[in-house]
Amino acid sequence: MSKEYLEREDVLCKAYEDCIREMFAKAQPAADFDNIIEEVKAGKIDEEKDGPIYDRHYLSHAEFTYILNKYMKAYRINSEWDEDVEVVEKYLFEGGTKDKYIDAYTDENGNYHSGYRGYEDVPPLKELILKEIYKWIDNEDQCNGAANAITKIVMDTISTCKNFYMFNVDEQKFRNTVCMRCSPTGSAETVKKWWKDHYDVDIEIEERNPLLFWEKDYYGDEFEEIMEEEYGEDWKEIWDKKWKDEEAQKKAERDKKFEEMKKLAKEQQKK
Repeated sequence: MSKEYLEREDVLCKAYEDCIREMFAKAQPAADFDNIIEEVKAGKIDEEKDGPIYDRHYLSHAEFTYILNKYMKAYRINSEWDEDVEVVEKYLFEGGTKDKYIDAYTDENGNYHSGYRGYEDVPPLKELILKEIYKWIDNEDQCNGAANAITKIVMDTISTCKNFYMFNVDEQKFRNTVCMRCSPTGSAETVKKWWKDHYDVDIEIEERNPLLFWEKDYYGDEFEEIMEEEYGEDWKEIWDKKWKDEEAQKKAERDKKFEEMKKLAKEQQKK
């Protein structure tokens, strides 16, 4: 009996195939994943003799992560539980807004205004609790103390709930499947060695700018033409500098944090 609907496993399988297919299409050297499967089935590729397929194609960690995240987002695989609960936490802790219907009215000039949907502010949870406690206790310090204690209990309980329930099974399964199966290797030297050993070919690996991954996907074949129109003939140099500057800044921040941790560790050892 045929299924009348797609099950979650079917969706995850489709997502995996599409993701791996794009990874090989963007690997260096590029490959057709479907063709690889056919050649394996036909016995034209012998991994026991020539080594695993993924050692023949390179994909940087940055591009691997970009493609992986793109498919997890497209197929709603990535867990949004933490982010959703954090919205609730922020709403309760900082306050927010809610719908409010504005009744029809006539202004001071005699003009009639129809009712409409509007918004109004929602105070933080502590303020709401404090306002309620003031009805029962006529002591400001006691009211503040009680409001703080109750707010902390509520926020801590929500945090406990967020950390206890794990709704990321699909995400972990998908990540593990892509990472542990046959995705292209992140080692350029491995790929160069494989092609040199098997075909005496010197493979050149291009260092691709992660800042441009999305633009390449979006503009497709017109990407370079559009970039040149917008940034001039030196657009590659401009974006390479932007990328290297960002990487240098990240490294400086990491180094600074590492030095701070070393300093803190030394101070603790002296105590």
